[in-house]
Amino acid sequence: MTAAGRITVMVCCTVIAACGADDGPSAGPTPLPRPDVALTAAERSTWAPGPALRSAVPVLAYRRLARAPAEDAVDPRQFARQMLRLHHAGYRTITLPTFVRFLRGEPVRLPARPFLLTFDDARLDAWMGGEAILRELGFKAVVFVDAGRVDRRDPRYLSWAQLRDMQRTGRWDVQLQAGTGNLRIKWGPKRDDLGSFYTYRGTEEVLGGWRERVFGDFAWAERQLAFRVPGYRPLAIAPPDGNYGQAGTNDPRIPRLLLARLLGAFQVVFTYDRPALASGGAGLTRPVGRLQVTRSRGDRELRALLGPEAAS
Repeated sequence: MTAAGRITVMVCCTVIAACGADDGPSAGPTPLPRPDVALTAAERSTWAPGPALRSAVPVLAYRRLARAPAEDAVDPRQFARQMLRLHHAGYRTITLPTFVRFLRGEPVRLPARPFLLTFDDARLDAWMGGEAILRELGFKAVVFVDAGRVDRRDPRYLSWAQLRDMQRTGRWDVQLQAGTGNLRIKWGPKRDDLGSFYTYRGTEEVLGGWRERVFGDFAWAERQLAFRVPGYRPLAIAPPDGNYGQAGTNDPRIPRLLLARLLGAFQVVFTYDRPALASGGAGLTRPVGRLQVTRSRGDRELRALLGPEAAS
């Protein structure tokens, strides 16, 4: 190949790489100011620090942080107050790699009261509403990405550039939720015969077709995160609604097949139908539960994180 030819190839490769990795500047919406909330004397007494609780790690899950009537939306003020309560009670976040080692039963240094904080979907309002209080308290979090909506540049979701910036801070760990699979699929003749894109076979779709569609979608999403988010390590996945088929399917073979696929690619699979307390040494062969915090479900459940003394 001539020198000119080599230069042409190098330029083309550079252009292709740039087109694939860069979706524009990361400049855009900025985090909202930290909500002006403070704990009352009663809250400080109720959420007073207690004994160490290292034998089990609570796992929390949020989706939206917004002043909206939707049930899955938590007001940023409510979220900030919840984080302040946990911080006052002595809770500190741990990273996802630390959590994985804890599940394996490996020696790991934990704070007196550890917990894992997670967010689903990679919605823009969650980052805007939570970043300031997390930064102030020194808390870290995991964000599970709806790669399809991010790739389509849905304005309600973070961009690839913003996710790269978040990963670089070390405060956020970017992980996978779904490719284009956070959708519903028609599986029967009735109007309401709709189910999860991942856990239902479509009308007249055979199991082999389901496998090709779903496994291919996950493979596409894994490639996107590996290519677009430097430093990404596939440690955990939180499939939409915490469902790998055990919470709804039209084919009893799907839960086993899909869970095996997920556990083959990720060390932790998160669901909502298991206890939100992960025990040390529990292993990595079964799903791990999370507490889904919503507008109406959270304060009382979070209080239970204080352990046995909470009942007194």
